[in-house]
Amino acid sequence: MSAPEVFRFGAFELHAGPGELRHHGDVVKLAPQPLKVLEILVRRSGQMVTRNEIREHVWCGDTFVDFEQGLNFCIRQIREVLGDAAHAPRFVETIPRRGYRFLMPVKASGEAQPRPLTRLIVLPFRMLRPDDDTGFLAFSLPDAITASLAGLESLVVRSSVAAGRFAGGDAWDPKKIGVDADVDVIVSGTLLRAGDAVRVAAQLTDAATGTLLWSDTAQAPVGDVFQLQDDLTQRIVSSLSLPLTARDQQLLQRDVPASAKAYDFFLRGNQLSYDAKQWGVARDLYLRAVEEDSAYAPAWARLGRIHHVMAKYLETGTRDGLRDAEAAFRRSLDLNPELTMTHKLFAQLEVDLGRARDAMARLVQRAHSADAELLAGLVSACRYCGLLEASSAAHMRAAALEPRIRTSVPHTWFLQGDYERVAANKVTEYPYIVALSLYALGRPDEALPPLREIERTTRTRLGDFAAAARTLLEGKATESVAIVGRITASDFRDPEGLFYLSRHLAHLQADGPALALLERVVDGGFSCFPAMARDPWLDPLRKKPAFTKLLRRAETRHQDAVAAFERLGGARILNVERPS
Repeated sequence: MSAPEVFRFGAFELHAGPGELRHHGDVVKLAPQPLKVLEILVRRSGQMVTRNEIREHVWCGDTFVDFEQGLNFCIRQIREVLGDAAHAPRFVETIPRRGYRFLMPVKASGEAQPRPLTRLIVLPFRMLRPDDDTGFLAFSLPDAITASLAGLESLVVRSSVAAGRFAGGDAWDPKKIGVDADVDVIVSGTLLRAGDAVRVAAQLTDAATGTLLWSDTAQAPVGDVFQLQDDLTQRIVSSLSLPLTARDQQLLQRDVPASAKAYDFFLRGNQLSYDAKQWGVARDLYLRAVEEDSAYAPAWARLGRIHHVMAKYLETGTRDGLRDAEAAFRRSLDLNPELTMTHKLFAQLEVDLGRARDAMARLVQRAHSADAELLAGLVSACRYCGLLEASSAAHMRAAALEPRIRTSVPHTWFLQGDYERVAANKVTEYPYIVALSLYALGRPDEALPPLREIERTTRTRLGDFAAAARTLLEGKATESVAIVGRITASDFRDPEGLFYLSRHLAHLQADGPALALLERVVDGGFSCFPAMARDPWLDPLRKKPAFTKLLRRAETRHQDAVAAFERLGGARILNVERPS
């Protein structure tokens, strides 16, 4: 007798034989018809299941039921028990007028079942008494603990940005945070300056029950707090009984700063690095950190990141900044080749420098980890190489680890021509691609009011793209071409954004500028050959020899990326079919 089929996704199990849905082992009440709908969606995770297919599977030709009303009721029931939302789906995505898609990766019975990953968040610490000299530790110390734990294979750690949403206030509800952040355990604490020392009282709490698992108090001299971070990190790992691999053990033992002053500069820089207005100050603090301790790899990684974002987003940014960023990243990897933070930050730079294949290869080799941000970086790197299915799969893996993570996957869907999925996003979030998706679906009027509002309130490149989209939707071809010309004549260098504008120009019959811009796109390392080969907006260029030459160059780079992806086991790691 064969074993009953069990499908596991997130914290849920669907037992197909007895028709039971369980959450953390407890049976969840769900009526038979919604269970049948859920089962067919789960069995075909990642694929669209049409409304007709659901009807044939669940209602079996019953003509006496109001199918539309019945199906809508089932989907509402499923979302309710899964804690899902139609406007921001984690589990069930609606494909308007066509069907539904189950988004969460599913593991069926019969496969080896790994130990469930523990999900943890480190909240910003609370200062018991204001102190100018140590106040930065309230954010920076938890942030450093988060970074130390993020590379472990048996732990999912929410980002410091996600943790920052729960900062402030004496009273906090662990059960609510557990649900909102989708975590199992919570690290919290308080800080107090006591003379020449800083005292930390930390605790680990079970999010489901609110039970205090342990609490501890330690102190260290002001300006020498690394030992506090290291002790807390080790205590968390020990108390959770995490199964550590040899690599995990190595990660926890590396990157000890040789200088207390260097570590102080590093932590102060981390606090400021999340505020664009303070990037210059953060850069200077990181520079002082590596001057004090030139062998501290995390400081070099953060220095590389701040050089990169300043060069990319600030008007004062230069190519020298990008070179400085690469030099800092390479120094960090020389010191610690396994530092996950460096790999994911360096990959972002490589994509911008036209080396998406290298970024993809770097991240695929580490995609087995439980680091959602690393997988989010892989979404972009794969897309730039034309590995669109892999890009979408990397997003699904990232979202399974951190449900509220924001990746660039709408751009992947846009390049796949899946305009329904793109249009389900707000115009304000992705103005250009959502507007053009609505245009492709025959619904341009929905995009015009938010586009005009973005133009009115935004004096950045986002506003320029909104203006280009608006004028195209309004049929003002000459004005739209002129706006694109202003963007491309500026210092805007992102090859994916330039690809959008090249197809924009081709659609408006500006063939010469479109071809010239497409050459910049390919030279810039954007090799999404599948999109270039089938995009109907590029059809006006297809008979031109220059376009054929550019397409062959993009195809060569794409196939090189495919070969590297296959050689590294990317299809197996991300559970996708072999790319072509």
